[in-house]
Amino acid sequence: MSVKLICIDESHLQETEVLMDSRPIILGHRGMGIGDGENSLLSLIKAVQIGADGVELDVQITSDGVLVVNHDPDLKRTFGADVVVGETTFKNLKKMNLVNPEGLTTLEEVYLELPETAYINVEIKDPRAADVVVPLVKSFNAMDRTLFSSFHHDCMRRVKECDIQANIGLLIGEEARGKNPAKYFEELMEYKPFSFNLPVQLFDEIGFELGVSLIDFVRSRGIKVALWTLNDPGLLMKIKGEADIIITDNLQGIMAALGGKSERR
Repeated sequence: MSVKLICIDESHLQETEVLMDSRPIILGHRGMGIGDGENSLLSLIKAVQIGADGVELDVQITSDGVLVVNHDPDLKRTFGADVVVGETTFKNLKKMNLVNPEGLTTLEEVYLELPETAYINVEIKDPRAADVVVPLVKSFNAMDRTLFSSFHHDCMRRVKECDIQANIGLLIGEEARGKNPAKYFEELMEYKPFSFNLPVQLFDEIGFELGVSLIDFVRSRGIKVALWTLNDPGLLMKIKGEADIIITDNLQGIMAALGGKSERR
């Protein structure tokens, strides 16, 4: 997927010497990656088993308030079912035999089945989920290992209202096009984010050196950077020390480039 990000020139950014000494947190994108089995419980478990620090997953909410893990608002692409998640009940999804370890799962089941050391990036797709997701994560005493993210930035404000200590990640995409990046990011800092989640395509859009300068600008403000979806081990090694979180479809390649499993696990 191509993401047009930001028109920028070097005068907008400050020179910084921000370096990260530790290895970045590696998260499996939708578990083992986009495609068959994405966001399924088995895919999420396997990602952690092969050495990821955790997973990135997508959350929708059913009409009766159950948080299910699916990227799209409907189930057509992932399960061939002409069903909109927000317009049906979880009971109905179970009746359709869509809920199983290889199919649709709930966020609750993810926290039950993944190890307590697993870091989980919960991307909120439906803003209505904000009021439900924080209490669920708190019930597992997992706030310190959970990053809530969304393209719906006001939804992140709601997450903070539910718990001021919640770590939120602002996903940056098409809405940033044509804006002065320094000014835009300064405005977003009012949300008090834990991270800015930036598309890896920024290096194609604005060039490698300018992309690194943008990352350093963000990190100099005390905000972490998560890069999605970084699948190229060569690019990873070029930006080593510049990103705090890597979200990838290519877990095995990225893990190999970093020398194997993380010592965190």
